[in-house]
Parts: sequence; structure tokens; C-alpha cells
Amino acid sequence: MRRATAERPRSARRWQAVVVAVALNVVVVPAAWAAQRVALIVSVSKYDKVPSLANPAKDAKLVQATLQKLGFTVKVLNDPSRIQLIEGLGAFEEDAKGSEAAVVYYAGHGAMIDGVNYLLPKDAVSTNKSTLTASSVESAMLGQSLMGAKAVRLIILDACRNNPTATRSLGGNTRGLAREAGPTSAAVVTLMAAGPGQVAQDGANGAANSPFAIALTQGMTRPGITVGELPSYVQAEVERMTEGEQTPDLQGIWPNVHWSFDPNGPVKTASAAPAADLTKIKWEKDQVFWTSIKDSDDPADFKAYMDAQDRGEISGSFRKLASNRIRALEKLPSGSFQVASRSAAPGQELVGSARDAFARGDYKAAFRDWSTAAGQGNGAAMYNLGVMSLTGKGAPKDVNAAARWFKSSADAGHSGGMVNWALCQLNGFGTARSEAAGFQTLQRAADRGSATAMGMLAEAYLRGRGAAQDPRQAAGWLQKAVDAGDGPSIAQLGDLYERGVGVPKDGRRAFTLYQRAAVAGDTDAMVRLGYAYEDGEAVRKDDVQAATWYQRAAEAGNSEGMSSLAVMFENGAGLPQDYGRAADYYRQAANAGDARGYLGLGSLTARGAGVRANPAEAVKLFQQAADRGSAAAMRNLGIMYEGGQGVAASRAKAVEWYRKAAAAGDEGAQGELDRLGAR
Repeated sequence: MRRATAERPRSARRWQAVVVAVALNVVVVPAAWAAQRVALIVSVSKYDKVPSLANPAKDAKLVQATLQKLGFTVKVLNDPSRIQLIEGLGAFEEDAKGSEAAVVYYAGHGAMIDGVNYLLPKDAVSTNKSTLTASSVESAMLGQSLMGAKAVRLIILDACRNNPTATRSLGGNTRGLAREAGPTSAAVVTLMAAGPGQVAQDGANGAANSPFAIALTQGMTRPGITVGELPSYVQAEVERMTEGEQTPDLQGIWPNVHWSFDPNGPVKTASAAPAADLTKIKWEKDQVFWTSIKDSDDPADFKAYMDAQDRGEISGSFRKLASNRIRALEKLPSGSFQVASRSAAPGQELVGSARDAFARGDYKAAFRDWSTAAGQGNGAAMYNLGVMSLTGKGAPKDVNAAARWFKSSADAGHSGGMVNWALCQLNGFGTARSEAAGFQTLQRAADRGSATAMGMLAEAYLRGRGAAQDPRQAAGWLQKAVDAGDGPSIAQLGDLYERGVGVPKDGRRAFTLYQRAAVAGDTDAMVRLGYAYEDGEAVRKDDVQAATWYQRAAEAGNSEGMSSLAVMFENGAGLPQDYGRAADYYRQAANAGDARGYLGLGSLTARGAGVRANPAEAVKLFQQAADRGSAAAMRNLGIMYEGGQGVAASRAKAVEWYRKAAAAGDEGAQGELDRLGAR
């Protein structure tokens, strides 16, 4: 049966509501973990005919010790020859079969030649391209050795150091490695120490370990951290330690994003429902905590957020943004919001204790301490009480009370209070609507250094709210907001470059900004990156990388990422076709209210692909999607009524739905009307 396919939505704006010597060693572990978690550590520091490296052996020991503590049976290859490396991978392939999780860590030289990554063993020869490729091992062999694992298949490729053989005869590639493109590139996740074109640092001032190894092992040992959360943590920490010069790269789809490195954690198998529930709880707490501090002018708030992630209390999706805000606030000049004497503000100790209680989910204690501090005139406390009233977390949900608290906070000089009071004025939340007054409040906050206010001013200029519409002014303020550390503004500036609004149209510049925002935790930017890799216009087409970003967005709760990944699984585009996983991601998206989720799940249900065929249920799902504006779902309802599938056949109803679909922009619906001779 013909059916309309899913439309691709555009990401929503943040504006419309209030912002919220070879030795093979085997380490024995307890029998309960035996063969469930296996790892192979390969390090090459001493080379016969290419420059030796100082850090691989030290980094490998750190990773080895970490994995052992996490219950992995670890095998180690130190300075292997090519034959020894190949034999070691073959033996590990047998170890990985049937395991819960399998990890391969490689530290040493790597070279990218004609788009293929080669790992250099001890006896590699670099006379020319032919000798190098013949004496090295393609990195794709690592992926093959992991395919037998069930829940986690992870390659950690710490081989992005300077190419020791970089000459034109080797293809002119002098920096970094390429993303994997072999048959296992989707099924096996590869975490590289640095992105394409980058070189991994060994650490400053003779550090014992590289920034990547430090961030990796710290991330793995965070209480309850899942494989889905690990890359964001590692990327944020490596960027922080290298001052933005190095960003680890990720590619591949996790079989189970909820699997935890913590052997005492609740996440053990791909079917463990409590794991997904725990991840959701951590994510929800993460969103609430971030909403409570994102407009803060106190670096201590963002440090508290990072500490909460380190304790395993939240997922830490915004760690990179928190780090950026700390740096930006500390650079503000005297007279800005953040001042050295902030700790001496009235009630500040209570603000800190309330913040900690809020992070733990103890909203009653947080409300008590913030109320006391607000009574002493503390603007930060007033702001947080406003957030509580707005969200219903710790206080009755009351938009009028929220507006009063935000105004009091603004009057006390708090940046977050000013921003949210401005948005109350702009939208008429709990106060009389006045776009001019809201714009003036934003202007005052922006002039005093509020990065969020700068981004909101840009929105005001784009929409002509409180000031004449001016795309160039909007672009200028977005750039200022980006420079001041405002995360959402990065992707918004990218959108302007993509569309050529207020700035020259520049797809590559837009892509770079989306990438920066995505690494910082912006889930809408993750989805836009996925679209860019799928379309192949601003960047080389890469379906696996597109799917990688969709899954990261989905793991962070983005319904558009869920449905986009489902489409790829359904169509087998860049991924092995898997109707079961497509149905699962469509269902997650539908549960989040995503129209494309309802549409896709309805289509699979009508066909019996990945789920039991049930035309009547499919009609209900199409109706849900149509109610949310999906033109394709409207056409599908017409098809169901015309064919009498799941509903009584009705030509009149079919024509009615085809007309609605055509009016909503579905071109196929007009063809159906023409076929039926209906206008």
C-alpha cells in the first residue's frame, strides 16, 4: 500500500516561553563478571623505524587499571609487531563473542592514507605509501573483533597524534585520522581522541597522561555513567583541558545506550527496563537543575552543576556549556553581574545550600532556604523561587507568582531575573504584555554582560518585538552572545548563516556553528548536524555520522532525534534496516509528543513491520500525528478510509482527509484527489 513518508521538521525556537616488549597479560576478575566485560589494551611506544612516543604506554596503563576496577577481563599487548597485533585481535574476537561489553583501546601512531586509517605496530616501515600500508593494520580490523558483543562494542582510538610519515607520497595527509567507513562503522562505536584534522595532545608540562586518557578514565568512573553519556563528558573535559584545541570524535550506534560502566549500577543488559528509567530520572533532574542556573551570574552555580554530574546525580548534558559560562563570567569586567564580592551577598550561604538541596531533588529544603535568603534581599534566591513557581518544582505552579519573583530578582540586579522578567513582559506571563518594556529590560541586562539577554535581544530584532525588525542587528547580538558563552545562541547564529539572514549565506560556517553547539550539548544542533551529514551539501555525506548525532540527541531527550534515527532504521539508510529498532525509536518519539513519531509508528503498525499488524491502531496513530499538523498523516488517513483498513470504508472521508493533507502542503494528496476525480 502507498503511504506518505515522514516530514522533516525544523527545530523549535527557545523564544516563545520563559527560558528555562610484547607481553600478553590477562587480569583475572571475580567470576560474576568473567566473560561479561572484556577489553584489549594495545599500546605502541617503541618503534623500530618511526619516531617513538612517550605517552601511549602510560595512557594504556591508566586505561587498563580503570577497566579492571570496572570489572573487565583485560588483555594487554605492549609494543606488538604486525603479526602479534593481528593474532591478538583474532584471539580477542573469540573472547568478545557472547560478552556483554567489549572494548578495544589503541594508543600509538596512526596514519590516514587515501581515507583509510592505519595503526602502526612496532615494526611498521614508512619508506613510502606501499611499505606503510603493507606493514600496518587497518583500524577496521578492530571493529571486526568486537562484533560478537551484545550490549557495548567500543573502540577507543588514541592514535590521532602527528603522522610520522607525512609526505605527499602518502596522500598529503598530515594531521589526524578519518572517520571509520568500513562494514562495522555503524554497529561498532568508535571514540577518537581528536576529530578529523586534529592532533591529540600528550599533555602540558610533562603531564603523566594525555588529556584524552584523563577525561576518558574519569568519565568511565563517574557513578552510574552510561555509554550514551560518556562521549559528552569526554568531549567537554578534553576541550576544557586543551582550551578548545582538541575535541574527541564519535561515530557509531550504541546497541544499548543505557549500559553503565559502573559494575554496581543497575544497568546490566540491553533489556533492563530499570536502566532506562534511571537514565530518564537523571536526565529530568539534569534539565531541572540546568533551568535553575542557566541564567545565573555566579560561577559557583555552574561548578555545582558539574559536581552534581561527577556524583552521578544528573546526566550532565550541559557540562560543556557550564564550563564555558564559568570562563566567560570570570572574564567579565568590574561592574558586570559577576563580582568578586558575590560570596558576601546577603543570604548567599543559604543560596548555596538551597542549590545543593535542589540538585539532590530535595525541593522542600531548597524552597525553605531560598525563601529565607530572598527575605534578606538576595536576587539569586528570588530568581530560583520564580523558577520553582514557574515549573511547579518545590512550589505550587503559579505563573503570576513566578512573574512577581522574577521582577523582584530583576530589581535586585540579578541577570536571570532580568531575562525572565523581560520575557514575562514580552509574552504577558503573569503581567501586562508590553514588548517595548520587555525589550528595554533585555537591553539593560545585555549592557551589563548577560549572555542570555544578548541572545534574547537578537530574537527581538529578528521578530521585530519591542524594536524594528533588523536581521543585521540580530546577527550582531548573537555573535556577542556566543562570545559571552551563551550556548543556544551558537546554533541560532548557525541558522542565520544557513539561511543567509542578516549575514552572508554560508553553509560551511553554519555547519561549524552547529557542530560547536552540538558538542556543547545543544540537542537541536545535534539534529541539524545529522541533517547536514544526511544531505551532504555543506559537508561530505556521511549517513553513519548522521545516525550518530541523531542517537546522541535522542539519548538527551530530543524527540526529533528519536524520529530521525527511526527513519534511518526503517529505510536502511546508512544503517542496517531494522524495523524493530525503528518502531522502538518512533514509539519513544511519539511518547514525547512528536508528530513524526506517531506517523512512523502508525505506518509500521499498518504494515506489520517490526510490530504486530493492527490497522485500527494505525488509524489512531495517524490521527494523533494529524492532530499535531502532519500532512503526511492526513494523507495516510485518507488512504485508510479509502481502503477500509482499520475503519469503515468511506470515499467521502477519504476525500476529506486528502483535501486536508493537500491544504497542509502534501503534494501527493493532490494526486489522490485527481485520481478520484475530486476537487
